Amino acid sequence: MSERANKMRVAGIGVGGTGSATCRFLAKRGHSVVGYERFRVGHERGSSHGESRIIRYTYPDMLYTQMMGDAYPLWAELEAEAGEELLARCGGLYFGKNDEPSIHGTERALIGAGLPYDRLTAHEVESRFPAFRLTDDETALYQPESGLLRATRCVLANVRLAVEAGAVLREETVVREIVTAGSEVVVRTDSGEESVFEKVIVTAGAWMGELFTRLHLPLTITRQQVTYLNIAQNPTHFEKGSLPVWIDATTLYYGFPNDGRITGAKIASHVLGESVDPNAPKRDVDSDYIESVRDYARKRLPDLSGEVTHQTTCLYTVTPNEDFILDRAPESPNVWLVSGCSGHGFKFTVLLGKIVSQLALGETYFRDLSRFRIRAFD
Repeated sequence: MSERANKMRVAGIGVGGTGSATCRFLAKRGHSVVGYERFRVGHERGSSHGESRIIRYTYPDMLYTQMMGDAYPLWAELEAEAGEELLARCGGLYFGKNDEPSIHGTERALIGAGLPYDRLTAHEVESRFPAFRLTDDETALYQPESGLLRATRCVLANVRLAVEAGAVLREETVVREIVTAGSEVVVRTDSGEESVFEKVIVTAGAWMGELFTRLHLPLTITRQQVTYLNIAQNPTHFEKGSLPVWIDATTLYYGFPNDGRITGAKIASHVLGESVDPNAPKRDVDSDYIESVRDYARKRLPDLSGEVTHQTTCLYTVTPNEDFILDRAPESPNVWLVSGCSGHGFKFTVLLGKIVSQLALGETYFRDLSRFRIRAFD
């Protein structure tokens, strides 16, 4: 019997990065999919919006490096199906102090995965990328396949393709309760509507905790801030191809080249911000944060001015060790959860959507993901 003859009725709750990919994969395989989104798709209240997110192999952790090897072809597949550029390769610098453990761990992972890279001194970095400065006690790893993903456009492309394949999108619909009833799952919205599904996949980001209060998920919601600084001189040094994406493994600042879509160069910090209630967002960027970015930029990117051309915020949903959660809900065999992407998950969303779709359908993923189970955080 064909897979389409065995199609299931599946709910996807949360239609951001992972949720939109989940809906697309399931709808393409012929399943009846309803995607619930509490806001409008592409909204700016969560974690999956904006002009750019870094994509990279550079992790001091072999599993994540290997998973990115699985993710890159899926991004290419999405681009081909959508007919638009969603991933811009511009290379990436991952750097830190010479004794920074994550630099050595990342180099081992790149070697173990057989991936090309260059180890660069401060002088070599400035020679190759004249906008950028390292100090003599720092080392950089340059990996040519790093780049940036167009975050909002990735989500919109997934959703468009899912709907074209038959998925139903329920925007501005808040799911209040998910109840297992035998082999079925009931989804209740804030309007009192109830719908019955065979499988439910929850990728609700910062709102996971309020859907699963009884599970006491190890999630902290933080407010993260992003700034763009204008370019004072040598603008060609900041273009894609002249400046890579970059991550400072010691201080946790990171940034992007300018590609003409938003004036200036994007700089932000991965250091966790204040814990917040996602239902009471604080959207303004703090003045002291802007000053810290300016101070950092003076040392690293001296051709930037202190003028802020754009600023925004987003949310992280963070686990204690910044590993993801990807698991079946305890005592609910037909409910699956993906969360805790911890500020580094967008590049994995297309892969996480495929994996959780496969698991929900009773299939397997060939890598050991046991460290992402809920009980791993006990």
